[in-house]
Amino acid sequence: MDPESTQLQQALIASFLGPDPAPFETLISHLMSSSNERRSHHELLFNLCKQSDPNSLSLKLAQILQFSPRLEARATATILLRKQLTRDDSCLWPRLSALTLSSLKSILLWCIQREDVKTISKKLCDTVSELASSIMPENGWPELLPFMFQCVTSDSEKLQEAAFLIFVQLAQFIGETLVRARVEFEPDLSSSSSRV
Repeated sequence: MDPESTQLQQALIASFLGPDPAPFETLISHLMSSSNERRSHHELLFNLCKQSDPNSLSLKLAQILQFSPRLEARATATILLRKQLTRDDSCLWPRLSALTLSSLKSILLWCIQREDVKTISKKLCDTVSELASSIMPENGWPELLPFMFQCVTSDSEKLQEAAFLIFVQLAQFIGETLVRARVEFEPDLSSSSSRV
């Protein structure tokens, strides 16, 4: 690749991963384009961002999920984040810094509490459960089960539903871990069952 093309790519990556969310939102919206040429071009740019700075890419996806007013952008960011964090071939999780890992886990839990669009909330639950299934056996997300039990015992039907969706999906992957946690949190569950 010639130096001019390399400089252009580096400038584009810097723009996409910079502080302004608009270029990155445009990039991910083009990933869903019906035009093969446009989609392929933006997939290449997305993958360059992924190779260049996986921490920033992951945090930009989380930022869109957290703050974008556009439903399509949040939905796409949720799907892309799940794919980047949980797929075997291209999984970014082991390559991310401890700070990024901690931030992503906190943002995902925050978004579950705040997201009001049911389809996006379901995608979030899918992302959380799929990620948790791979990192919980090594105690990689100690905050998750207490969070889920708080959701189950809350007065919010939305949070109760989210927790139950995650529990159901997790049960097939880490049932033993959930059984041990149930014993730990059983008093909380007993007191909430009368409200549900």
